[in-house]
Amino acid sequence: MTTWPAYLLTVCWPGAGHLYARQWRRGCCWAALCGAALVFLSPGSLLATGPLVEPLVLSVLRLETASFADVAFPLAVLVLSAIDLYSLAVLDEV
Repeated sequence: MTTWPAYLLTVCWPGAGHLYARQWRRGCCWAALCGAALVFLSPGSLLATGPLVEPLVLSVLRLETASFADVAFPLAVLVLSAIDLYSLAVLDEV
């Protein structure tokens, strides 16, 4: 498996890289966790600006008035998803 497309997908949409790597359960869990973080843990300014299918990175870059608190939880989920995918790739090589 080439890992760079999986990393790119996971930065755009948490869980998509795991689905590309055929880690179905992890991918669905990361996508659900990111959705829950967007709905319940962010103040709503991210959801008001665009649809849920738009990548989080683009939503954040488009918002000039977004504070760090608005994007902290969804961004943490995105970073942890990328770290999880990287650790799976490293353990798979060993």
